[in-house]
Amino acid sequence: MNEHVKKATHNAAVFLLPPYESAIERSHALAGAVELMRQAIEHAVRAGRDDLAFQLLDLVQNVEAGK
Repeated sequence: MNEHVKKATHNAAVFLLPPYESAIERSHALAGAVELMRQAIEHAVRAGRDDLAFQLLDLVQNVEAGK
C-alpha cells in the first residue's frame, strides 16, 4: 500500500474518534495537545521554519484563550 494512502487512512481514523465524555477528560486532552504543539514549535524553530512556529504559536494562543 502506498505510504500516502496509509497516512491518509490513519488521519481519517484519528478524526473519526469520538470526543471524551467528561469535561475533565477533554480538558486534559486539550492540555496534552497544547504541550505537543509547544514541542512542535521548538522543533520547527530548530528546523529553520520560524513561519511554521509562528502559526503554531497562534494556534496555541487561540486554544488557551478558548477560541
